[in-house]
Amino acid sequence: MFEIEASESLARPPDWAVLQRTLLETMADAVDRFADGYFDESGEPYWPPDDHVGIDGFDDLLEGFCNWPLVYAMGGDERFLEHAREAYEGALKRGRETETPFGHPMVVDEFEQCRDWFHLGEGNRFIYNMGLAAPDDETVVDRAERFAHLYFDDADVNNYDGEKRLVRAPQTGSMGPEYSDLSAFGDRSTFGGYGSDYRWASHGLPWRDTAFDEAAELLDPANEERLYEIYRERCSRGDIPLNLGITSLMTNAYLHTGDDRYRDWVIEYLEAWRERTAENGGIIPDNVGLSGEIGEYTDGKWYGGFYGWSWGGWHYVGIGPTVAAENAVLLDGNREYLAFPRSQLDVLIENGIEVSEGPVHDTLYVPHKYGDPGDYHYDASGVLTEDDGEVLWRDGWYEFKPHRDDPYAFHLWYLSLAEGDRERVDRLRDWGSQDWKQVDFRTSTKHGAGEEYAWLAYLDGDFPDYPERRMEAAHAHVQDRLALVREDGGVPADLDEDYLRNRNPVFHRGLLQLTMGSPQPVYYGGLVMAQVRHFDAERERPGLPPGVSALVEDVTREGVSLTLVNGGGTDRELIVQAGAYGEHEFASLEYGTERARPASNAIRVSLPSGSRVSLSAALDRFVNDPTYAVPCE
Repeated sequence: MFEIEASESLARPPDWAVLQRTLLETMADAVDRFADGYFDESGEPYWPPDDHVGIDGFDDLLEGFCNWPLVYAMGGDERFLEHAREAYEGALKRGRETETPFGHPMVVDEFEQCRDWFHLGEGNRFIYNMGLAAPDDETVVDRAERFAHLYFDDADVNNYDGEKRLVRAPQTGSMGPEYSDLSAFGDRSTFGGYGSDYRWASHGLPWRDTAFDEAAELLDPANEERLYEIYRERCSRGDIPLNLGITSLMTNAYLHTGDDRYRDWVIEYLEAWRERTAENGGIIPDNVGLSGEIGEYTDGKWYGGFYGWSWGGWHYVGIGPTVAAENAVLLDGNREYLAFPRSQLDVLIENGIEVSEGPVHDTLYVPHKYGDPGDYHYDASGVLTEDDGEVLWRDGWYEFKPHRDDPYAFHLWYLSLAEGDRERVDRLRDWGSQDWKQVDFRTSTKHGAGEEYAWLAYLDGDFPDYPERRMEAAHAHVQDRLALVREDGGVPADLDEDYLRNRNPVFHRGLLQLTMGSPQPVYYGGLVMAQVRHFDAERERPGLPPGVSALVEDVTREGVSLTLVNGGGTDRELIVQAGAYGEHEFASLEYGTERARPASNAIRVSLPSGSRVSLSAALDRFVNDPTYAVPCE
């Protein structure tokens, strides 16, 4: 392994480095306090309560601690991993003891019994992060393989039809597709706990050919039952784009084992959806029947499926193509797979409308949904409307709004680093909404959308204070959550499935950006995609060594610039890996006056106490077989 030694002395560590280390230490103490207050003495969460019956919410429980192993993998204290293991085992136990309306538990064989891959993707981020944190843990590896096998053709649960390359239902899991039943979410709780009055009022009715004129009519239980009947007829069978999230489950298993059957599954299933998209004139259909026919249960329409173009729109449809393309590029190295999500974004842009809002730039309003004409009767705030206030509908497309809450275009650019994809990011930016050269210290969507633009301004050289501002914002978030912990004084009075997620004092986004040059993964089941990753060479574990900070200062098509600082009192050695999984290669390296060609995916760096080193590395990307393996072993 190529070795370098830092020779530049520090008068004092830079502010960003001090803030990084302080944040990791503060969060380690906070997670101790959080675990003591919000899990019982056996390590189980307090939700679901003993008398709970339902199928929804297990993913929300896991979201409350799924980033703990990720922060450990970036250099956090051992306590992050210890608490993560205990919390997950406790959640599994609680899930095994919680009944569903089907006569079996919410969690069967350690996997949710039957859910959609919007929610499964959210919860399964825990097992993906455990791969980064503990790749040698036999239990972690065993679960990765068992969970992936649920979607092989020879699995007893019958989730997948290998001959037709389709997943048999919008909701699947450890009990198979037989329980894909929306009405089972609970009494008057369409889409899980929100109630018809809220959910339909926010998203609109997905079908124009029903007997209902507006969402309010669903407050009548008889009408809601008829809606469930329509759902069962149209949306309880067959494949949908959200199922492309299963490719992360397969990629996770591959990163542990290197078994080609997982890679083959990802490529074959992605190609099946590309073929369906081509058959549909270039737009991904949102429903495919068990025969493989598009629109088999929707009178031949390619829209109107579960979480499809008329039902949540691009926010949900875009998850699958983006995540699957990322996984395929990682596994196969061919960035041509990115043409799939790129083509869908371009369809939206072609149908977009320029609106003058910002002082310099116009904002592009793109359609997020497609459906039949009619009155949609839902909360259309931020959406273009007709003169009478009705939602604008044009050639089937509607819900025209900015892309500020959509990370998919950013992920496309990040994987390709192509000029055209960067231009698309700039064009889709909501110029009228805010100054992107600032950091919001309090509010943020859970999937982190919008924060990428401030980071991009830093990478462009337009926001030099971003590292300090980003770390200060993370500190503010931690203190806000600790204030909630103090206010609760124990188990919260408003106990529900979100109680952990809404109080979790651990934040990873800024650390990902600054230390690994990585955006927030696609929240609904994407894997971490990064420029570099760090390992403690002395302790042979993932993450930066104690006292060491890292800052990725530039990301270009050619490579990255990185500064490493040892502000502690002990000499340290670390390994810098090209890519989160060693998928990249260091083609050349510049540091100080030195030049080298490591021809390796990892380098060893010696950092004496009170030293720093700045590296400029040219990268050959996606040329190596990716793996979770720790390179210092």
